[in-house]
Formats: sequence, C-alpha cells, structure tokens
Amino acid sequence: MRRIFYIILILCTFNIYVLGGNKNVKGQNDAFLPISPWTFGAEWSYVGTFHYSTRFNYFNTEGYRQNRNSHHLGYWNNGEALLHVGYNLTERWNLSVYAGILGMADIHNAVPVSVRATHYFSKDSATKDTWLAFADLGTGLSIKHEPQEILTGKIGGGYRFSLSPDTKLDFIAAFRLAYTHPQIMDGDDVITLKWTNRNTAFLQSFSIGMAIIF
Repeated sequence: MRRIFYIILILCTFNIYVLGGNKNVKGQNDAFLPISPWTFGAEWSYVGTFHYSTRFNYFNTEGYRQNRNSHHLGYWNNGEALLHVGYNLTERWNLSVYAGILGMADIHNAVPVSVRATHYFSKDSATKDTWLAFADLGTGLSIKHEPQEILTGKIGGGYRFSLSPDTKLDFIAAFRLAYTHPQIMDGDDVITLKWTNRNTAFLQSFSIGMAIIF
C-alpha cells in the first residue's frame, strides 16, 4: 500500500511540473517563438510546351540505319505536381529539393528530382508578403518501357503571401527547358535501346502554378 502511495505522489508531482511548464510556454508572445528553418510543401503547376526538337539515329526492323531530325512547333498542355523539403539559409535565401511527376509534351511523363535556390526580396520573409525569384536544376527518369535519364531547368519568379509565420502561399511563373529521350517508333514498330544510337528531344515550355509551404 505504501508503494502505491509513493507512485501516485510521484505521478502527481510530475503532472504539476509539466502543466506548470506548459502554462509558461502558452504565456509567451508568439512573436518570440522560434521559427524552424526547415520547410516542407507541395506545388502544382500548369505546363505549356510550345516547341520541341528531336534527333533520332537507329536501326529499323529491316536492319537499315536511319537518321531523323525534326522540329515540332505547336502547343501541348501538361501538368506538374511536386513535393519539397528545404532549408532557409538566411532570411532571404532558401535551398530546397523537389520531386514529383511531370508531363512532357506528347512524348512521355517523367519523375523529376531537382534542387531549387529561391531568393526573397523582403528582409523579413517569415512574416511579410514578398516577391521572389528562383532557379531550378534537376534530373530524373522518363516513364516509358525503357526508362532513361532526363534533365530539367527553370528560372522564374512570383509572389509569396505569408499566411502565418509557419505557412506560406506562393504564386509562381517560370520559363522551362527540358532534355529527354523519346521512344522511337518506326511505323507500328517500337525501336528498343539495343537498336538505338541516339534518341533525344529538347523542349521549351512555360509554367504557372501555386505552392503551399509549411
């Protein structure tokens, strides 16, 4: 019985200490609470591709080497969805890693992974609305029968709304370049990488989107 009494006394003492500590924290001014330098978020963009060029060199199903170079001028609607984790190097600079899924004209979809540096024009970007600019470079894999590496790059800017010290809403626009490897079709025949010497495409696009950051 005495042992149970001591255990209850210890638990009560511990609870009083914890509740007292929480009360002191809640009494602090929110402006003085520390803001984590780490950032997390999701980004959605509309991507419009207006030109891409292709260069193919391969052996067709009859064993003949073929060389095809072409330019495609038009308009292709795609989308991009990304998640990110980043770190605020200073009040005005953030470095983040982005990954997700991307549509590339009428060629194929891809899984991009990129590193983005973002500059905020307001000194106190944690609590104020501000203009921003960014540059993004990355790689990834194409989604097709025989995946190959892609390269991506974008430069752009936008405006950030500070919803709270920990939550932001960005509206962004960017000019984009991408380099990939399309699947070669010779009529109805699929040319595998074994019979391919070169299959490259270079795309020019723009995008507009929004992002939520925590």
